[in-house]
Amino acid sequence: MKLIVTPDREAAGNLLADRLVEAITSNPRLVLGLSAGQTSLLAYQEVAIRAHERGGFSFAHLTTFNTDEYVGLGPSDHRSTRFTMNYHLFRQVDIPRENTHLPRGDSKDLDIECKAYDLLIEARGGLDLVVLGLGHNGHVGLNEPGSTARSRTRLVDLTSSTIAAISGGERFRNLADTPNQAISMGMATILEAKRVLLIATGLGKAEALRKMLEGRVGPGLPASLLMQHEHLTVITDRDAISQIDHAVVKKFT
Repeated sequence: MKLIVTPDREAAGNLLADRLVEAITSNPRLVLGLSAGQTSLLAYQEVAIRAHERGGFSFAHLTTFNTDEYVGLGPSDHRSTRFTMNYHLFRQVDIPRENTHLPRGDSKDLDIECKAYDLLIEARGGLDLVVLGLGHNGHVGLNEPGSTARSRTRLVDLTSSTIAAISGGERFRNLADTPNQAISMGMATILEAKRVLLIATGLGKAEALRKMLEGRVGPGLPASLLMQHEHLTVITDRDAISQIDHAVVKKFT
């Protein structure tokens, strides 16, 4: 595992953008897993700007799979992950819409939707690279505490801490407006990706990051399962590492 510490959230987002541009340039047919956390979205916007201003790389042959979608929200709902990804990235670059994949949160049969999503990822040969954010409670994607390393795409009940964290924000204005379930790509699919980029910024992520790096590996903190991955890079900032022992930081940087 490689830990990269940046001064602040903006610098972390720019570094994530660097890594994404490098990956796309190296493999224009990349199969890319994407999360839709705030810092990740900043990075995607930066990548889109670079694609227009600098060029030299294209999304035309990429395939993307997002890690999660909220149950009950259709693609045209401005609160959905599909709408968010379209707005912040997909409509800004030259990727064909049919190459961008998310579970349908408004599907009439969620179990079939989950199974079909796994089959589609498998048909594309799995993920070359997956971008993840770190949740306050240690979730990745929306694999909440208790998610095992064998889990696949499934319906998940969101914890009260996750519901509280996403309510009152840009997408969900209050608790009443916030979904309590989501479809999440499983930990097994994430762990099978060739490379994993995890981004964690801000004081709010400090405790979860400390537990990930210093605690036991297990389903109680799904992010800790990533420590078993051969090619994991964690991009963070000074606030997020504020609770971590200096020796641990030095070990991984």
